[in-house]
Parts: sequence; C-alpha cells; structure tokens
Amino acid sequence: MSAPFGHALVAAAIARRMGVRSPLGLAAAALAGNLPDFDIPISAVVHRDPWRFHRKEMHSLDFALVAGVLAGAAGIVAAESVEGERDLIADAMTGAVVVGSHIALDRVPYLPVRFGPKVLGLSVGGWLADTLLWAAVAWAIWPKKKDE
Repeated sequence: MSAPFGHALVAAAIARRMGVRSPLGLAAAALAGNLPDFDIPISAVVHRDPWRFHRKEMHSLDFALVAGVLAGAAGIVAAESVEGERDLIADAMTGAVVVGSHIALDRVPYLPVRFGPKVLGLSVGGWLADTLLWAAVAWAIWPKKKDE
C-alpha cells in the first residue's frame, strides 16, 4: 500500500523516465498516479462513507488502462518526441503506465510504522516512512544526466 505522496512521486518519476519533461506534464502525472483514489471523495459525497467504494472498480487494471490512455491521448500526460510532434501511442502508453503504477504500489505490503496521531487512517510515522520509501524508489527511477 502507498499513500498519496508515494503514488505521486513514483508516477512523476515513471513519466519522466518515459519522456515527459514539462513541469505541467510531470504535475499531471503525479495527479494521474493518484487517480484511482478519487473513489474516496466520490464515495464520501454519494454515500457519506468515504471507504465504501475504495479499492473496487477504480482500482482495476481496466480502469488504469482506460483512464491512462485517455489522459495520454488528451495530452495531459505527454512525452516529448525528438521532432517536437506528439506521438499519441507513446502518450497513451505513458498515461496507462502512470495510472497503472497506482495498482502496483497498492500491492506492496504496508509499512508497519506506528507513531503519532492517525491522519486518514495512517499514522504520521506511516506517512513519513511511506514517503521516504517511495521517494527513494522515485529517485532510482528518475533519469540521471547520462540516461537523458
């Protein structure tokens, strides 16, 4: 399981590795990496129970593929090509991988760090440990000078 900061960091790093260079594109990728968790506020508004729909339809591979392909094809998460023209296939694939990363990160076992008050079901220590872990993973994914 990953918290929102972890999803955002890894999604942005994956997008950067796949060719997204603009700050707006990387911010969109970070947001897209958290897209499956938008079921929480939707459920809170519709049923007054934020966890009722969580990890259901929006946490499926089908949703990740469709939402990611739409985000990429719309140019929200767009890779730069050498010619400066958009490659819809590459953009759609980038979007699908970025949104799909959420599903993969949620399969990782939760870090049992429990200190401090709970915020949205996770202790402050859990938030910090999760953010540090996924920041390290994002740093490892992020292209270095020689990779660019």
